[in-house]
Amino acid sequence: MSIKVAIIGKPNTGKSTLFNRIIGFRKAIVLSETGITRDRIYADIKWQNKVFTLVDTGGVDYTQKKESIQKKILEQAKKAIYESEIILLLLDVMTGIQQEDTDIANIIRKQNKKVILVINKIDLKKSVYFKGDFFQLGLGEPFLISAEQGRNILELLDMIIDLMPEKKQEPETIDREDILIRIAIIGKPNVGKSSILNAILKEERVIVDEIPGTTRDAIEISFYFDRHNLLFVDTSGLKREKSVKDKIEYFGNLRAIEAIKKSDLVLLVLDSTQAISMQDKRLARRIFNEKKACIIILNKYDLISKNNVIDRDYLLQTTRHELIFLKDAPILTTIAVNHQKDFLPVIETIIETFSKYSKRISTPELNHFLRKIINQRVPKLIKGKRLHLYYITQARIKPPSFSIFVNEPRLLYNSYQRFLENQFTRNFNLGGIPIVFDYKKSE
Repeated sequence: MSIKVAIIGKPNTGKSTLFNRIIGFRKAIVLSETGITRDRIYADIKWQNKVFTLVDTGGVDYTQKKESIQKKILEQAKKAIYESEIILLLLDVMTGIQQEDTDIANIIRKQNKKVILVINKIDLKKSVYFKGDFFQLGLGEPFLISAEQGRNILELLDMIIDLMPEKKQEPETIDREDILIRIAIIGKPNVGKSSILNAILKEERVIVDEIPGTTRDAIEISFYFDRHNLLFVDTSGLKREKSVKDKIEYFGNLRAIEAIKKSDLVLLVLDSTQAISMQDKRLARRIFNEKKACIIILNKYDLISKNNVIDRDYLLQTTRHELIFLKDAPILTTIAVNHQKDFLPVIETIIETFSKYSKRISTPELNHFLRKIINQRVPKLIKGKRLHLYYITQARIKPPSFSIFVNEPRLLYNSYQRFLENQFTRNFNLGGIPIVFDYKKSE
């Protein structure tokens, strides 16, 4: 476990700007509006041959702590303080010390944490506050930076390293390499994506609220299970471009689309109490076009089952019919409220689906299949010429991709192609997995 360093402070002090500056790219959304960041965001940093985990948090606003969202942001910030060894308490040189800063300092002081008092925005010229004004917090000498312009950031990293304890010599252990699976959780706003992730983790790791759009950044969280590292990416609710009203939603959409592209597997979350919409179908098409493995999650199933509104088999059948692009993908029903349902079947389905998505098939196995298919059904003549299938090899995985060498690719007709690919899927148990076939002319 690496040392954790949490960036804590009231809203709009530049926490996410500092976070992005240190990690070297824009992982956290940064806008002039306050309260953009809500959940904890993590990134591993290497400096001077030492590694630590940097934690970005939402702004702590005690004036709004009775509001549902702000109360949950405060809890997330407190968890970051509790779990971190070093705290960067970030203040704004333009506002000086305010009551929120004093309250946060008191929380940190009670936890007996190592603290660096960081004063941001020194590039702005109109401040009436000076370095000496910040000593009264009693957290040591203030350190002045400009996260926006990168001033004194390297020196700040040196200070963090100096506070890190020397690594103890650990007993030798057998190296274990976990299988990494990147999983994007995708869906419209308020379908229960964050609730599902919290239920899998069995903790309130991501803020959940009845208000649509609670999740804004794409939140990455690792979960280890049976020698697998499941790297979940919880995304904001994807909206149609015409429905995007502000920059927060715009950037949230971009992060969600990027999460699909970088993932191995997508959990497409639907609200089972609602009819499948055009936006759901667009998301299914995007997953299909990106050739990603997919599991369809019908969430809030308890609201249907307890009222006997619809038969489960009919619900599954309708879902397959509506999401024709993902017709063979696994479908699971979930109840992600207060961790009431065991999510082991979801985890097991993820691992099973990924195993198919990353499957390698030996060349002898592939060509044995090809000979069997040719014997079973010979391609018909096309204008006096017949397609000859010579051999097949696997080109890559994720998705499984195969090169089939033939005498003339244009002689391949649709019905035979469907027959060949359907038989291939059945023979190698790859149902529900996107497969790429490339028919090449043999030299």
